[in-house]
Amino acid sequence: MRRSSALLATAALTSPLFLAPGAAHADATDVTTRAASVTVEKETTVITGRLWPKLTVSPGTVMTVNGRVLRQGSTGPEPVEGLEIQLDVPPDLLEAGSIKTTRTFADGSFRAAFTVGRQLGKSGAVTARFEGNESLTGSQVGLGTVNVRNYSEITDFNAFPEPLAYRDTIVAHGRLDVRPDYTNVTSLPVYLEYSLDGTTWKVWASQTLARPGSLYFNSEKAVTKDAYWRVRYPGSDLTMPVVSKTDFVDVKYRTQWYNFNASPEPVKKGGTITVKGQLYRFRDKAGPGPNAPVYVYFKAAGTTTYKQVAATKTDANGWFAKTFKASVDGTWKAVYKETSGYLGSTSDGDAVDVR
Repeated sequence: MRRSSALLATAALTSPLFLAPGAAHADATDVTTRAASVTVEKETTVITGRLWPKLTVSPGTVMTVNGRVLRQGSTGPEPVEGLEIQLDVPPDLLEAGSIKTTRTFADGSFRAAFTVGRQLGKSGAVTARFEGNESLTGSQVGLGTVNVRNYSEITDFNAFPEPLAYRDTIVAHGRLDVRPDYTNVTSLPVYLEYSLDGTTWKVWASQTLARPGSLYFNSEKAVTKDAYWRVRYPGSDLTMPVVSKTDFVDVKYRTQWYNFNASPEPVKKGGTITVKGQLYRFRDKAGPGPNAPVYVYFKAAGTTTYKQVAATKTDANGWFAKTFKASVDGTWKAVYKETSGYLGSTSDGDAVDVR
Protein backbone atom coordinates (compact mmCIF):
# COMPACT_ATOMS: atom_id res chain seq x y z
CA MET A 1 0.00 0.00 0.00
CA ARG A 2 2.75 2.45 0.75
CA ARG A 3 4.39 1.82 -2.57
CA SER A 4 1.21 2.45 -4.43
CA SER A 5 0.81 5.79 -2.73
CA ALA A 6 4.34 6.77 -3.73
CA LEU A 7 3.72 5.86 -7.34
CA LEU A 8 0.55 7.86 -7.40
CA ALA A 9 2.36 10.88 -6.09
CA THR A 10 5.06 10.59 -8.78
CA ALA A 11 2.49 10.22 -11.45
CA ALA A 12 0.70 13.31 -10.28
CA LEU A 13 3.90 15.39 -10.50
CA THR A 14 4.85 14.25 -13.98
CA SER A 15 1.43 14.19 -15.66
CA PRO A 16 0.77 16.87 -18.22
CA LEU A 17 -1.59 19.65 -17.24
CA PHE A 18 -5.09 18.99 -18.55
CA LEU A 19 -6.98 21.99 -19.99
CA ALA A 20 -10.66 21.95 -20.47
CA PRO A 21 -11.91 22.83 -23.94
CA GLY A 22 -12.01 26.61 -24.39
CA ALA A 23 -9.88 27.32 -21.37
CA ALA A 24 -6.70 28.13 -23.37
CA HIS A 25 -8.39 31.10 -25.15
CA ALA A 26 -9.60 32.56 -21.90
CA ASP A 27 -6.15 32.36 -20.21
CA ALA A 28 -4.37 33.99 -23.22
CA THR A 29 -6.65 37.00 -23.01
CA ASP A 30 -5.92 37.51 -19.33
CA VAL A 31 -2.10 37.64 -19.75
CA THR A 32 -1.89 40.00 -22.74
CA THR A 33 0.80 42.72 -22.09
CA ARG A 34 -0.66 46.22 -22.10
CA ALA A 35 1.58 49.32 -23.02
CA ALA A 36 2.32 51.51 -19.95
CA SER A 37 1.73 55.31 -20.14
CA VAL A 38 4.97 57.04 -18.92
CA THR A 39 5.04 60.80 -17.97
CA VAL A 40 8.45 62.58 -18.03
CA GLU A 41 8.55 65.66 -15.77
CA LYS A 42 10.71 68.43 -17.36
CA GLU A 43 12.78 70.88 -15.34
CA THR A 44 11.86 74.55 -15.66
CA THR A 45 14.35 76.97 -17.25
CA VAL A 46 14.70 80.71 -16.71
CA ILE A 47 16.44 82.92 -19.30
CA THR A 48 17.66 86.47 -18.67
CA GLY A 49 19.34 88.92 -21.01
CA ARG A 50 20.33 92.51 -21.74
CA LEU A 51 20.57 94.29 -25.09
CA TRP A 52 23.49 96.68 -25.64
CA PRO A 53 24.37 99.51 -26.37
CA LYS A 54 20.85 101.06 -26.28
CA LEU A 55 17.40 100.71 -27.81
CA THR A 56 17.46 103.69 -30.22
CA VAL A 57 20.35 103.17 -32.62
CA SER A 58 21.56 104.13 -36.07
CA PRO A 59 21.79 101.79 -39.09
CA GLY A 60 24.81 99.49 -39.02
CA THR A 61 24.98 99.36 -35.22
CA VAL A 62 26.07 95.97 -33.87
CA MET A 63 23.61 94.98 -31.14
CA THR A 64 24.95 92.59 -28.52
CA VAL A 65 22.93 90.39 -26.19
CA ASN A 66 24.47 89.09 -22.97
CA GLY A 67 22.34 86.60 -21.06
CA ARG A 68 22.13 83.40 -19.03
CA VAL A 69 19.99 80.26 -18.78
CA LEU A 70 19.44 78.40 -15.50
CA ARG A 71 17.44 75.23 -14.85
CA GLN A 72 15.53 74.77 -11.61
CA GLY A 73 17.19 71.59 -10.32
CA SER A 74 16.40 69.69 -7.12
CA THR A 75 19.08 71.63 -5.24
CA GLY A 76 18.26 75.03 -6.75
CA PRO A 77 19.07 76.97 -9.94
CA GLU A 78 21.87 75.41 -12.00
CA PRO A 79 23.57 76.50 -15.24
CA VAL A 80 23.14 74.45 -18.39
CA GLU A 81 25.80 74.16 -21.08
CA GLY A 82 25.20 73.74 -24.79
CA LEU A 83 21.63 75.02 -25.09
CA GLU A 84 20.79 76.70 -28.39
CA ILE A 85 19.56 80.28 -27.97
CA GLN A 86 17.59 81.98 -30.72
CA LEU A 87 17.30 85.76 -31.18
CA ASP A 88 13.97 86.80 -32.62
CA VAL A 89 14.53 90.06 -34.54
CA PRO A 90 11.95 91.64 -36.88
CA PRO A 91 13.21 91.53 -40.50
CA ASP A 92 12.91 95.34 -40.85
CA LEU A 93 15.56 95.76 -38.14
CA LEU A 94 18.00 93.18 -39.40
CA GLU A 95 20.90 93.48 -41.82
CA ALA A 96 21.09 90.47 -44.11
CA GLY A 97 23.49 87.79 -42.93
CA SER A 98 23.43 88.68 -39.24
CA ILE A 99 23.98 85.72 -36.91
CA LYS A 100 20.99 85.21 -34.62
CA THR A 101 21.76 81.93 -32.81
CA THR A 102 24.31 80.91 -30.19
CA ARG A 103 24.84 78.33 -27.43
CA THR A 104 25.29 78.59 -23.69
CA PHE A 105 28.67 78.19 -22.04
CA ALA A 106 29.46 76.00 -19.03
CA ASP A 107 28.19 78.66 -16.62
CA GLY A 108 24.91 78.99 -18.53
CA SER A 109 25.83 82.35 -20.03
CA PHE A 110 25.52 83.22 -23.70
CA ARG A 111 26.44 86.05 -26.01
CA ALA A 112 24.80 86.81 -29.34
CA ALA A 113 24.82 89.70 -31.78
CA PHE A 114 23.09 91.08 -34.84
CA THR A 115 23.61 94.13 -37.07
CA VAL A 116 20.88 96.73 -37.51
CA GLY A 117 19.74 97.27 -41.10
CA ARG A 118 19.18 100.47 -43.07
CA GLN A 119 15.41 100.78 -42.57
CA LEU A 120 15.23 104.23 -40.92
CA GLY A 121 12.15 104.84 -38.81
CA LYS A 122 11.46 101.15 -38.17
CA SER A 123 10.85 99.76 -34.68
CA GLY A 124 10.36 96.28 -33.28
CA ALA A 125 10.66 94.05 -30.22
CA VAL A 126 13.66 91.74 -29.83
CA THR A 127 13.45 88.47 -27.86
CA ALA A 128 15.98 85.84 -26.74
CA ARG A 129 14.45 82.35 -26.70
CA PHE A 130 15.29 78.75 -25.69
CA GLU A 131 12.96 76.28 -27.43
CA GLY A 132 13.22 73.56 -24.80
CA ASN A 133 14.14 69.86 -25.19
CA GLU A 134 13.22 66.41 -23.88
CA SER A 135 14.22 67.31 -20.31
CA LEU A 136 13.94 71.10 -20.09
CA THR A 137 11.05 73.48 -20.65
CA GLY A 138 11.44 76.38 -23.07
CA SER A 139 11.69 80.00 -21.91
CA GLN A 140 12.17 83.45 -23.38
CA VAL A 141 12.96 87.02 -22.34
CA GLY A 142 11.97 90.31 -23.96
CA LEU A 143 15.00 92.52 -24.58
CA GLY A 144 13.12 95.70 -25.49
CA THR A 145 11.92 97.57 -28.56
CA VAL A 146 14.69 98.66 -30.91
CA ASN A 147 14.22 101.89 -32.89
CA VAL A 148 16.28 102.64 -36.01
CA ARG A 149 17.08 106.34 -36.38
CA ASN A 150 19.79 108.60 -37.78
CA TYR A 151 22.46 109.41 -35.23
CA SER A 152 22.59 113.14 -34.41
CA GLU A 153 25.26 115.19 -32.67
CA ILE A 154 25.77 118.84 -31.71
CA THR A 155 29.40 119.91 -31.58
CA ASP A 156 31.40 123.11 -31.01
CA PHE A 157 28.64 124.68 -28.94
CA ASN A 158 29.56 127.96 -27.26
CA ALA A 159 27.55 130.75 -25.63
CA PHE A 160 29.32 134.10 -25.25
CA PRO A 161 30.61 136.64 -24.36
CA GLU A 162 31.80 135.31 -21.03
CA PRO A 163 31.25 137.04 -18.71
CA LEU A 164 28.28 138.85 -20.18
CA ALA A 165 27.45 142.48 -19.37
CA TYR A 166 24.12 142.96 -17.62
CA ARG A 167 21.28 143.48 -20.14
CA ASP A 168 23.48 142.64 -23.10
CA THR A 169 22.43 139.95 -25.62
CA ILE A 170 23.73 136.39 -25.71
CA VAL A 171 25.34 134.91 -28.83
CA ALA A 172 25.57 131.14 -29.37
CA HIS A 173 26.81 128.90 -32.14
CA GLY A 174 27.50 125.24 -32.86
CA ARG A 175 26.97 122.52 -35.43
CA LEU A 176 24.29 119.85 -35.86
CA ASP A 177 25.34 116.70 -37.75
CA VAL A 178 23.14 113.76 -38.78
CA ARG A 179 24.52 110.35 -39.80
CA PRO A 180 24.19 108.29 -41.95
CA ASP A 181 21.31 110.41 -43.30
CA TYR A 182 20.28 108.06 -46.11
CA THR A 183 17.04 110.03 -46.51
CA ASN A 184 18.58 113.54 -46.62
CA VAL A 185 16.61 114.98 -43.71
CA THR A 186 15.40 118.59 -43.96
CA SER A 187 13.74 121.25 -41.76
CA LEU A 188 15.47 120.51 -38.46
CA PRO A 189 14.16 122.67 -35.55
CA VAL A 190 16.78 123.69 -32.97
CA TYR A 191 16.23 125.52 -29.68
CA LEU A 192 18.55 127.71 -27.63
CA GLU A 193 17.62 126.98 -24.01
CA TYR A 194 18.65 128.37 -20.64
CA SER A 195 18.43 127.19 -17.02
CA LEU A 196 19.03 129.11 -13.81
CA ASP A 197 19.72 125.94 -11.81
CA GLY A 198 21.03 123.52 -14.44
CA THR A 199 17.91 121.35 -14.09
CA THR A 200 14.81 123.18 -15.37
CA TRP A 201 15.17 124.41 -18.95
CA LYS A 202 13.24 127.04 -20.91
CA VAL A 203 13.40 128.05 -24.57
CA TRP A 204 15.16 131.39 -25.23
CA ALA A 205 15.16 131.34 -29.04
CA SER A 206 14.55 128.92 -31.91
CA GLN A 207 15.29 128.44 -35.57
CA THR A 208 14.88 125.79 -38.28
CA LEU A 209 17.88 124.49 -40.23
CA ALA A 210 17.19 123.61 -43.85
CA ARG A 211 19.79 120.84 -43.59
CA PRO A 212 22.22 119.63 -40.93
CA GLY A 213 25.10 122.07 -40.47
CA SER A 214 26.10 125.22 -38.61
CA LEU A 215 23.66 126.96 -36.25
CA TYR A 216 23.87 130.52 -34.94
CA PHE A 217 21.77 132.46 -32.42
CA ASN A 218 21.94 136.21 -31.75
CA SER A 219 18.73 137.12 -29.99
CA GLU A 220 17.92 140.76 -29.20
CA LYS A 221 16.54 139.83 -25.77
CA ALA A 222 18.45 141.29 -22.81
CA VAL A 223 20.07 138.84 -20.38
CA THR A 224 19.91 139.80 -16.69
CA LYS A 225 20.90 136.64 -14.78
CA ASP A 226 23.66 134.06 -14.64
CA ALA A 227 22.51 130.94 -16.49
CA TYR A 228 23.39 127.65 -18.10
CA TRP A 229 22.91 127.54 -21.87
CA ARG A 230 22.50 124.69 -24.36
CA VAL A 231 21.08 123.85 -27.80
CA ARG A 232 18.52 121.07 -28.21
CA TYR A 233 17.33 119.24 -31.33
CA PRO A 234 14.10 117.32 -30.54
CA GLY A 235 14.59 114.63 -33.20
CA SER A 236 12.01 113.10 -35.54
CA ASP A 237 10.68 109.76 -36.74
CA LEU A 238 13.93 109.32 -38.65
CA THR A 239 16.49 111.06 -36.43
CA MET A 240 17.50 110.79 -32.77
CA PRO A 241 17.07 113.80 -30.46
CA VAL A 242 20.23 115.40 -29.11
CA VAL A 243 21.29 118.04 -26.60
CA SER A 244 24.58 119.94 -26.71
CA LYS A 245 26.94 120.29 -23.80
CA THR A 246 25.99 123.07 -21.36
CA ASP A 247 27.84 126.38 -21.11
CA PHE A 248 27.56 128.54 -17.98
CA VAL A 249 27.63 132.29 -18.62
CA ASP A 250 28.22 134.67 -15.73
CA VAL A 251 26.36 138.00 -15.95
CA LYS A 252 28.08 141.03 -14.39
CA TYR A 253 27.34 144.74 -14.17
CA ARG A 254 29.27 146.97 -16.54
CA THR A 255 31.55 149.72 -15.22
CA GLN A 256 32.96 152.79 -16.95
CA TRP A 257 35.33 155.67 -16.19
CA TYR A 258 34.25 159.29 -16.57
CA ASN A 259 36.19 162.56 -16.29
CA PHE A 260 39.57 160.85 -16.09
CA ASN A 261 42.42 163.36 -16.12
CA ALA A 262 46.08 163.71 -15.26
CA SER A 263 47.08 167.36 -14.73
CA PRO A 264 48.49 169.92 -15.05
CA GLU A 265 49.69 169.64 -18.63
CA PRO A 266 52.50 170.46 -19.04
CA VAL A 267 54.09 170.25 -15.60
CA LYS A 268 57.48 171.25 -14.28
CA LYS A 269 59.87 168.46 -13.39
CA GLY A 270 59.59 167.88 -9.65
CA GLY A 271 56.13 169.38 -9.60
CA THR A 272 52.92 167.56 -8.62
CA ILE A 273 50.74 165.59 -10.99
CA THR A 274 47.18 164.86 -9.89
CA VAL A 275 45.46 161.82 -11.39
CA LYS A 276 41.70 161.57 -10.84
CA GLY A 277 38.50 160.16 -12.29
CA GLN A 278 34.98 158.90 -11.53
CA LEU A 279 33.82 155.27 -11.76
CA TYR A 280 30.23 154.44 -12.76
CA ARG A 281 28.41 151.12 -12.35
CA PHE A 282 25.55 150.19 -14.68
CA ARG A 283 22.88 148.22 -12.87
CA ASP A 284 19.12 148.71 -13.42
CA LYS A 285 19.91 152.31 -12.68
CA ALA A 286 23.38 153.68 -13.44
CA GLY A 287 25.25 155.41 -10.64
CA PRO A 288 28.67 156.11 -9.10
CA GLY A 289 30.68 153.20 -7.78
CA PRO A 290 31.59 153.91 -4.12
CA ASN A 291 34.45 152.28 -2.20
CA ALA A 292 35.77 150.56 -5.33
CA PRO A 293 39.46 149.57 -5.57
CA VAL A 294 41.39 151.61 -8.15
CA TYR A 295 44.84 150.93 -9.59
CA VAL A 296 46.86 153.72 -11.20
CA TYR A 297 49.28 152.81 -14.01
CA PHE A 298 52.02 154.82 -15.71
CA LYS A 299 53.92 154.28 -18.97
CA ALA A 300 57.05 156.33 -19.47
CA ALA A 301 57.48 157.97 -22.88
CA GLY A 302 59.48 155.78 -25.28
CA THR A 303 58.40 152.54 -23.55
CA THR A 304 55.57 150.09 -24.26
CA THR A 305 54.75 148.73 -20.81
CA TYR A 306 52.45 150.18 -18.17
CA LYS A 307 53.50 149.73 -14.53
CA GLN A 308 51.26 149.94 -11.51
CA VAL A 309 52.32 152.93 -9.37
CA ALA A 310 49.50 153.24 -6.83
CA ALA A 311 46.35 151.60 -5.39
CA THR A 312 43.49 153.54 -3.81
CA LYS A 313 39.68 153.52 -3.53
CA THR A 314 36.79 155.66 -4.77
CA ASP A 315 34.80 157.83 -2.38
CA ALA A 316 31.05 157.78 -1.82
CA ASN A 317 30.51 159.49 -5.18
CA GLY A 318 32.79 157.18 -7.17
CA TRP A 319 35.67 159.68 -7.38
CA PHE A 320 39.32 159.01 -6.69
CA ALA A 321 42.36 161.33 -6.73
CA LYS A 322 46.03 160.52 -6.34
CA THR A 323 49.10 162.79 -6.53
CA PHE A 324 52.56 161.98 -7.92
CA LYS A 325 55.90 163.79 -8.27
CA ALA A 326 56.58 164.65 -11.90
CA SER A 327 59.81 163.16 -13.20
CA VAL A 328 59.50 162.08 -16.85
CA ASP A 329 57.04 162.43 -19.71
CA GLY A 330 54.49 159.65 -19.84
CA THR A 331 50.91 158.43 -19.97
CA TRP A 332 48.59 157.74 -17.03
CA LYS A 333 45.52 155.53 -16.72
CA ALA A 334 43.18 154.14 -14.06
CA VAL A 335 42.02 150.51 -13.86
CA TYR A 336 39.07 148.93 -12.06
CA LYS A 337 39.63 145.17 -12.04
CA GLU A 338 36.84 142.67 -12.58
CA THR A 339 35.12 141.27 -9.47
CA SER A 340 32.49 138.59 -8.85
CA GLY A 341 29.71 141.09 -9.59
CA TYR A 342 31.23 143.73 -11.87
CA LEU A 343 33.14 143.85 -15.12
CA GLY A 344 36.47 145.60 -15.10
CA SER A 345 37.14 148.82 -16.96
CA THR A 346 40.14 150.91 -17.92
CA SER A 347 40.20 154.64 -18.49
CA ASP A 348 41.62 156.29 -21.57
CA GLY A 349 45.29 157.15 -21.25
CA ASP A 350 46.23 160.77 -20.53
CA ALA A 351 49.74 161.91 -21.48
CA VAL A 352 51.56 164.54 -19.42
CA ASP A 353 54.54 166.50 -20.70
CA VAL A 354 57.17 167.04 -17.99
CA ARG A 355 59.48 170.03 -18.65
